[in-house]
Amino acid sequence: KAPILLVPPLMVASEIYDMSPDVSAVGALLASGLDVWLVDFGAPEHQEGGLERTLDDHILAVDDAIDRVRELTGSDVHLAGYSQGGMFCYQVTAYRRTEGIASLITFGSPVHIHRNLPGIHDGVVTEIARAVKDAVEVPLEKIRALPGFLTSTGFKLLSVRKEVQQFVDFVANLHDREALEQREGRRRFLAGEGFVAWPGPAFRQFVRDFVIQNRMLAGGIVIAGQTLSLADISCPLLYFVGLNDAIARPNAVRPVREI
Repeated sequence: KAPILLVPPLMVASEIYDMSPDVSAVGALLASGLDVWLVDFGAPEHQEGGLERTLDDHILAVDDAIDRVRELTGSDVHLAGYSQGGMFCYQVTAYRRTEGIASLITFGSPVHIHRNLPGIHDGVVTEIARAVKDAVEVPLEKIRALPGFLTSTGFKLLSVRKEVQQFVDFVANLHDREALEQREGRRRFLAGEGFVAWPGPAFRQFVRDFVIQNRMLAGGIVIAGQTLSLADISCPLLYFVGLNDAIARPNAVRPVREI
């Protein structure tokens, strides 16, 4: 029973891994015989000091969780994360120089963030980022936090097609109470209950270091005063470009050396 530690992204509740029985990562992993553990950052808007957290706070929390799981199980940990949770996994693995981590699995977790802008050459994106750096400093400082409803809305705007499809499925199954009840947890999660606030300091650090300066690719990530890069990762790594790729295209798996 190898322990696997799941790390959620910021702005999304940890229940992302267990929304409903039919789409539960936790259930699937348990059924496969794994010992499943979960990092839960909670809802920062409801916790004292929660909106003052930095990215370092979250990465060090994952670091602490790894130590706790190792102590309780006596085994190294398989570390897995979705979206920004996967970025946390990269960063904490580099921070630990891979100590205590058996393998690393990420889903839809960008390393080269500037490449996410389609149709624009990487060099052009870099120049644009440098040009807007000073312009965004003042607005960034005024952001205390991104509320959950805002990130929920943004998520829906990025997946309008899926939102429409879910509504169509809901209407089509109005006659089937059992089917509706089975999907209710997922519907409520995606409708907004699964989204929490993104602390302002963490958001500002993310924009400066990873959106503008693209430090996941360029290196120079600083955590608790320690400078590191993805070159510090030496454990086996599987990464999926997206969740659909993980299901439909097994060849979407890439080894760490190609990052």
